[in-house]
Amino acid sequence: MKKTVLAAVLAAAMIFVFSAAAGAQDTVAEIIIEGNENISEERIRENISTEPGDEYDRDKLREDMEAIYDMGYFDDVNVSFSTGPDGLEAIFEVVEFPRISKIEISGHEDVYTREEILEEIGVSENEVLNVNTLNSGLSDLNFRFQEDGYIMARIEDVDFTPEGELTLTMNPGYLNEVTFEGNEKTRDYIIERELEGLETGQPVNQQQIEMATQRLFATEYFQDIYPDLQVVDEVENRADLVLQMEEANTGSLNFGGGYHSEDGWFGFLDVEERNLFGRGQTIAFDWRFGDQTRYNFTFEEPRVMGSHLAFGLDIYDEERGNRVRGVDTRFDHPVTENWDAGLTLTYNRDLDERIATHSVTMRGSRDTRDHPLFPQDGGLNRVSLETAGYVLGGDHDFLKLRSDNRAYFPGYRDDHAVAFRGELGLSNTELPFHEQYTLGGPDSLRGYSRKRGDNMALLNAEYRFQIIDNVQGAGFYDYGKVWDDDDDTPFLFDLSRGVGAGVRLNTPIGLVRIDYAFDEDWSGTPHLSFGQTF
Repeated sequence: MKKTVLAAVLAAAMIFVFSAAAGAQDTVAEIIIEGNENISEERIRENISTEPGDEYDRDKLREDMEAIYDMGYFDDVNVSFSTGPDGLEAIFEVVEFPRISKIEISGHEDVYTREEILEEIGVSENEVLNVNTLNSGLSDLNFRFQEDGYIMARIEDVDFTPEGELTLTMNPGYLNEVTFEGNEKTRDYIIERELEGLETGQPVNQQQIEMATQRLFATEYFQDIYPDLQVVDEVENRADLVLQMEEANTGSLNFGGGYHSEDGWFGFLDVEERNLFGRGQTIAFDWRFGDQTRYNFTFEEPRVMGSHLAFGLDIYDEERGNRVRGVDTRFDHPVTENWDAGLTLTYNRDLDERIATHSVTMRGSRDTRDHPLFPQDGGLNRVSLETAGYVLGGDHDFLKLRSDNRAYFPGYRDDHAVAFRGELGLSNTELPFHEQYTLGGPDSLRGYSRKRGDNMALLNAEYRFQIIDNVQGAGFYDYGKVWDDDDDTPFLFDLSRGVGAGVRLNTPIGLVRIDYAFDEDWSGTPHLSFGQTF
């Protein structure tokens, strides 16, 4: 389509021949433009620096010829000379590209619409082809392929006929097969249901691969996942995606205890399997004893019948001043790419006061963390509204609004992270004892024993850093308080403060957390628990 080099060589030869033959003719008397039909003579002359009366300059005329060619509208440009009545005439002969009569695009259907392609390449039918515009547009299209994640996409052919038909042939690069390696426990269908957009025959998209990998990480069934894209057919532009996985330890047996000067001895036992028989289900039992006693059985199915509906069931018997038995039934479903909505139906009964609570809780959550256990980017947002009594029956009428927001940032080094949590819980009346908010202990306000109230506010900040492999250190600052419905809302500076440091040990039974916290009176309290604080 382009003949720049050939045209330049021919023009140089003509200029050289003429200069040898011209002899004493060393002044350009007139500049003539021939062959243009659609591009005006004025636009062409704007690119010619030689003017009538100038001395003949072969290099300058060559530059003029190249400048005309670089306008992009011409298939060929030549310069010749003749002797006119007033002297030497420089004749620029141009061959225009024809008007685009038809544009045929193929191979784009699975990626962009025809209109999007035309907008990107910047040409349209019934206009004179400009190769500069077309080349720039094709470059922009290639950049958009990469920017949108189509890393294998390529423009295979561009053809422009003398009749004005422009043909573009593209190949986005297709997924030939998706295979798994390393999933000895987790069943294939559990992995496949997280790979939306990565079906065989679909265009390869790096962003979809990354999102699928994040979804698999979020299941917490895998410790590491390595996507490997392997080209298997260069002509057809097809590749296999091999997901190399290292499975995580999804079963855990956690136990421990401690002592607090106000609450005395306390302990716990947790048994959990988060990938039951490799089917992605969770079953768990936990027992708390000491300042409070609690037995809880949990079952979760994250994908009911392969759908996006999640189901959970909690059956519990706890004693926190009063003895309460109850059942929570949970349902969750994604509503956007990042947001999930949930509903919890609760029935519990205070055996000491012989009163029952019936409630419905509506929830929303968003998880953008880059890692479920050691995040350095993103956040976790949760909000819920619980309505008890009223038309639902039961012996209590109340509303509880709760918000939990967490944010994570990189630290000063690659293996450091900064974590923040802000939590607020409010109610519209005095709550039953077992429905009150609790604050204190290893997972909220460290350095303080648990306290109850109708409302709650909590702020946490942690700086986390790697010490050695499987050992992480943390410094923390906690700030919070609970208060009753008939109390005045505390000011920001009325909250209790806790400060301390700890270590997190990545063990075969899970992440073990050991913290030592000081309250406002610099009284120290050790805490032993599992998992990150938040």
